[in-house]
Amino acid sequence: MNSFKNKNIIVTGASKGLGKTISIEFEKLGSNIAMIARSKNLLDDIKSQFKEKDNHLLYDIDLINDDERNKCLIDIEKKFKNIDIIFHCLGGSFGINQPLDEMSKYMNSIKGNLGVSIDINNKFIPNMKKNGFGNIIHISSVVGKQATASVPYVTAKSSISGYVRVMGNYLANYNIILCGVMPGAFIAEDNAMNRFRKFKPTEYNEFVEKLPKQRMPKSEEYIEILKLLSSKESKIFSGSMIPLDTGQGISI
Repeated sequence: MNSFKNKNIIVTGASKGLGKTISIEFEKLGSNIAMIARSKNLLDDIKSQFKEKDNHLLYDIDLINDDERNKCLIDIEKKFKNIDIIFHCLGGSFGINQPLDEMSKYMNSIKGNLGVSIDINNKFIPNMKKNGFGNIIHISSVVGKQATASVPYVTAKSSISGYVRVMGNYLANYNIILCGVMPGAFIAEDNAMNRFRKFKPTEYNEFVEKLPKQRMPKSEEYIEILKLLSSKESKIFSGSMIPLDTGQGISI
C-alpha cells in the first residue's frame, strides 16, 4: 500500500540537490508537492517531469525575505489546507565563511539554515497538532558535529541539532514526528559537490579518495530512509538527528 498517495508535502530548496530528488521521487508516489526555491526555470523544469502536473504548487521566492515567505505560506495553507510532511532542504553557507564575521552575518547564516524552517514549522504545526499527525524532516549536515567547515556554517548546522532534539521531543506528545538527518558529502544535479567536480576535478578526486570505499554517494540513495522518516511508523525517530554520512565523519 502506498502511504504517500495524496499526501501534501512542502519541500524547501526544491530546485536543486536533495530537494529536487525528494520532489521528483515523492511525486512518483502520488504526493502533492509545494516546491519552494528561487529559480522559476529550475522549478518549471522539475514540474515538466511530473505525471500529475496540476496537483502541485511552485513558488519561486527567496525564503530569507520575510514578506515573500509569509505570503507563500499563507497561499500554501489556503490551497493545500492540511500539510502532512515538510522537508527542510534549504541551507548552505550563504556566502558567510569568515570566522570573525560580525554577528549580523552569523545570524543570517542561522536564519537561512534554521530560522526559516522554524517559521514554516510554526505556521503548520498547530494544524498538525489538531489533526494528530505530521512529519517534519530537517536536512542538516555531518559538519554540524564534526567541525570540518567554516565557523559560521558549522554554528548554523549545529543549531539545527539543538532545535530538532528539543522540539522533536515536545511534538512527540502530539503524534507529530520531527527529526533530522546529517548527510555527508553526496552528489546531485547542480549541488555543491557536482560543482566541485566540474570546476575543480583534481581536488574533487583527491577528496573522493579519502572517503570510505573511495565512493561519493548519490542523492537518490537517501530516498528510502527519507520515506521511512516520513511515515507514521517512524515514531522512534522523534527528536533524533540521524547521521547518513557513510562513515565520512571519521574520514574527512
